[in-house]
Amino acid sequence: ALVAGIALATFPYSSEFNSKIKYIRDFFFTLFFAGMGMMLPYPSWGGLGAGFAACLVLCAVRWVGVFGPLVALGTGPRFAAMATVNLSQVGEVALVIASLGVAHGHIDADTLEVVIMAFAFMSAITPTLIKNNFYLYNTGAKLIAKWRHGPAGAEVQSKIAAEVRGQEEGRDIMLLGFHKVAYMLAAEFFAKTPDLLKMIHVIDYNAKVLAKLQAAGIACTLGDITDHELLEKSQKNPPRIVLSTIPDAVLQGVTNQEIIRIAKAVFPAARVIVTAGDPQQAKVLYKAGADYVVLMAKLTAERLHDLICEHASSRMEGSHLEELFGQHRMRDDLWGAKNLFGSGLFR
Repeated sequence: ALVAGIALATFPYSSEFNSKIKYIRDFFFTLFFAGMGMMLPYPSWGGLGAGFAACLVLCAVRWVGVFGPLVALGTGPRFAAMATVNLSQVGEVALVIASLGVAHGHIDADTLEVVIMAFAFMSAITPTLIKNNFYLYNTGAKLIAKWRHGPAGAEVQSKIAAEVRGQEEGRDIMLLGFHKVAYMLAAEFFAKTPDLLKMIHVIDYNAKVLAKLQAAGIACTLGDITDHELLEKSQKNPPRIVLSTIPDAVLQGVTNQEIIRIAKAVFPAARVIVTAGDPQQAKVLYKAGADYVVLMAKLTAERLHDLICEHASSRMEGSHLEELFGQHRMRDDLWGAKNLFGSGLFR
């Protein structure tokens, strides 16, 4: 059946076929789990204990099988840890293999009971783990840092000279998090006003990105943007502007509203600029104390409005219209970003 499904997936009408059979598939999928449940005997303390022990073994093995290879392949510890937490559940294939093993006499019913118990336990707690994976990572990183008697990631911070550059004076603009908008903003500074790069101080968890920023002369501190102590000690003089260019849909473990609260608590005199996904959220952020809220959709609409109005007012046609588009393409050219960071920083 699996081979047949793989073969059908190669046909152009596979999506239509899948949409027609999904109700039958879901029905039999439900029956499969109901059958698995009916195979369980009345729960005993021994079975529950064995299932719980299997969950502990599973979680421990995941760190070896998921976290280790991801870190070895160059993924940062943050993403590796969050991926490990997200993949902590028992897969349905394990139930299929275990039931086949019982049917063919390779394992006994007690083993199947342990597998089903572990599946049930992990299915119940995995949604909570996934929802709080960022908090779990932060807590673990801080505990490890205390155990090691040093700041988290000190060996990486020393490589990018975060402590030295973070103490430089004149860093009036603090960027909390560095993603695509901040990337293009730094590129604009690099291309048009490179002197302003000396005023920027970036705080982020991505050591690779910070290494490239440091090479471009931008002050960097590796750490959690929600850590009050880190923000306070990251530079001698408090910044005049605290800027968050990452929308809530991308932020993990914090929201722009919480960033406002943190920034106002640590730097009361600073102006706080944050990012909203829609006008309703922008109103909430203004009420929370934001000095300015960036709306990506509005900025895009303003650029398109200017371009269309310029075309309509001059009634350009043919080559003149192409020349206008060419001018705007030149304005949006990424040469500054490529020269500053190289290609492939964000994909």
